[in-house]
Amino acid sequence: MKKIGILIERERAFSRDLCSGIIQYAQECKDWSLTMLDFESTINPSVAAKFDGFIIRAINQKIVDTFAATKKPVIDLFEKMTASPFVRVMQNPTKIGQMAARHFLQHHFTSFGFFGHEGASYSDMRRDAFIECLRLHRKKCFVYKTPKSVMLNFELDVMLKEKYNVSTEKRAIINFIRKIPKPIAVFCSHDLRAHQLITTCREIGVDVPSEIAILGVDDDEMLCTFSSPSISSINPNAYGIGRKAAQTLSKMMNGEQVEPIIRVTPRQVVTRASTEVFTLDPPWMSDALVYITKNVHKGISASDVYRHVNRSHTVVDQAFRETLNSTVSKEIASARLREAHRLVISTNLPFSKVFKLSGFSSIQYFTRSFTAAYGKSPMKVREKAKTPEKRR
Repeated sequence: MKKIGILIERERAFSRDLCSGIIQYAQECKDWSLTMLDFESTINPSVAAKFDGFIIRAINQKIVDTFAATKKPVIDLFEKMTASPFVRVMQNPTKIGQMAARHFLQHHFTSFGFFGHEGASYSDMRRDAFIECLRLHRKKCFVYKTPKSVMLNFELDVMLKEKYNVSTEKRAIINFIRKIPKPIAVFCSHDLRAHQLITTCREIGVDVPSEIAILGVDDDEMLCTFSSPSISSINPNAYGIGRKAAQTLSKMMNGEQVEPIIRVTPRQVVTRASTEVFTLDPPWMSDALVYITKNVHKGISASDVYRHVNRSHTVVDQAFRETLNSTVSKEIASARLREAHRLVISTNLPFSKVFKLSGFSSIQYFTRSFTAAYGKSPMKVREKAKTPEKRR
């Protein structure tokens, strides 16, 4: 029986999903015994000798030094820009930032912002990828400057307790909200940050999403749905990260060579009320596009959209051509493909169900349209999405 020590904070949904991925792999192995370790406890040589390997979140140097001294195989799941003595399996901040930018660009925003924690590696990397993707589309980004005093207790308060006293920087957040142009789309480093921004907007009378659309990361369902409005969020695939970490540790314990850094692709944007808006003129076009996005699975047609906005097909078609250089039918087709792609990469549903849930009339039409749009068959796209990237 292999004994595996797990040092992962359990207060956050992201971390619990990491643990779920590890547990699932351990149950399949049948010869793994997992032990949850305490951040406050010390792993001394006599304790370390009882374990065959560790999966940890090395959030500070003390933890790094402690587990490096064990001389056992260690997988680190915490994002750091600095070198690490451990093999690391992590989220892909570049793809997360790109996913955020593309989500907002699809909603036709022209102003963009980032609200995170400067100095936190994952936040900085997501910010940089978001800004670079916008730059390629000739767009700029307003970045919130975190007060230096705020970072002092960041690891303890946010990483371990998922608590953060926004009052310590409320003036800075309010100044940021009032300074940025509106309407604007703001990408937040994680869901707690998104919740803080939404709460502050509500307190000073700024509407979300019509004035500020807000997107978070982690897809913490409780936090996202308890917020008002509910928070759209990127699912970073924490379950997949945990599972891949366990697989990699298994190889290390068997003496196999592994890559020093493995990145796991995020799943998708989970759209909720905080980004259900399109910045278009006339305003009813935003309503039309939100209707398409929310109802594409029902197999809606252009006629349904005309009825929903209570305008003639002539008026609607002309507005779509002039504003989007598109048609209602083309926008429905694009939304259908986006939903199909989401289902392909984020679920294990058979394609006989995927085509129905994304509004296609037949599996043949779905397969043909999907392959033409993404350059690969649904099966190939799903296989690629489940293969973690490796990078030195």
